[in-house]
Amino acid sequence: MTAEPRPISLSTVIMAHPRRQAAAERLSAAHPELAAVVVTDPEPDGPSSALRTARLAWQTVEPSATHHLVIQDDAILAPGFAERVGALVAARPDAAISLFAEWGSRTANVVRAAALLGHDWAPVVDDYLPSVALVLPASRARSFAEYAAAHTVADATDDVTLLDHLTDIEKLTPVVQPVDHANPPSLVGNDVMGPRSSANYGPFDAGSSVGPGSSTLPTPSAVPYFCWWEQLAVVYTRDDSAPDGWRRGPAEEALLERGIGSEQTVGPLREALDVLPHRSLVHDRVSDVLLAEVWATAFTLGAVLHDLGGAVDPGRLPARSALATLAPGALRRVVPVQWLPAVGELLAPLVTTAVLRGFEAAGRAAS
Repeated sequence: MTAEPRPISLSTVIMAHPRRQAAAERLSAAHPELAAVVVTDPEPDGPSSALRTARLAWQTVEPSATHHLVIQDDAILAPGFAERVGALVAARPDAAISLFAEWGSRTANVVRAAALLGHDWAPVVDDYLPSVALVLPASRARSFAEYAAAHTVADATDDVTLLDHLTDIEKLTPVVQPVDHANPPSLVGNDVMGPRSSANYGPFDAGSSVGPGSSTLPTPSAVPYFCWWEQLAVVYTRDDSAPDGWRRGPAEEALLERGIGSEQTVGPLREALDVLPHRSLVHDRVSDVLLAEVWATAFTLGAVLHDLGGAVDPGRLPARSALATLAPGALRRVVPVQWLPAVGELLAPLVTTAVLRGFEAAGRAAS
């Protein structure tokens, strides 16, 4: 006789620096259904480190909890958050679930691929585990502090240490994410990265299922990525000989390997720019060089989608909203913050066209 699954019981902690304790307490008060405990940095005058607070936050698990949620003090929670998290955990009780993936990360493009192919979950493929809001099985939460103490150096980060700790379990993010990032001034030097918003923030009913039958995108063998440090379109390809299992190379090389030459990429870009609404305004905000790199990233995403199989539908709500964050996530260091929303909106048609043209080009090359 099969035993009934144990009901989900979630304990919640908000981790904060004392300078942000008031914000953490406001976040807790705004969501009383979570009964969230606020945990602050035990050495606030020490060197900047989120890991110190994370170790304490992950070990503050209620004895009866099956799962533990840690939220950082600068998180924004969507309406219906508690209900959504309960459904997500019930659907994938053995996984580490990142409720936020940053819009310019590798995982963000996997989220976009999953949304375009109609999946509800995406695997995390970054070299860290997104931890703005993260749920773990209670046993793995409790063991993190001991692992961190034994395996890390003084300047280690919490997100990388969490990834190292959880090598043996599935790491997922929902395609529609119930957490965004408020982007306050960073306490650990991350302002140089620019705004770090969600790849696909949305409410509970934003078009994605989270039930037991919900589907997960298989981990792609190649992940297109806009390197926002260097402003280049690149691709990470699975390679077991690489230090983190991924080998990086130029996007144009990944396309050539699929039989797609540069003219097959550049030609459609010229055509798309000719019909782009508000083209002059776009050119006032973004250089042609960067437009070409954004196009190449989205075009390569389309080619990778062909590798994965299935029908691409950019019209479904999760796909539209996920594609709309690609350009601002890529350009957040070179476009002024006040212009990012407009640039994202203006470039959304270009990004969508690039994905479709890349998918079509891969199909022609394959046949």
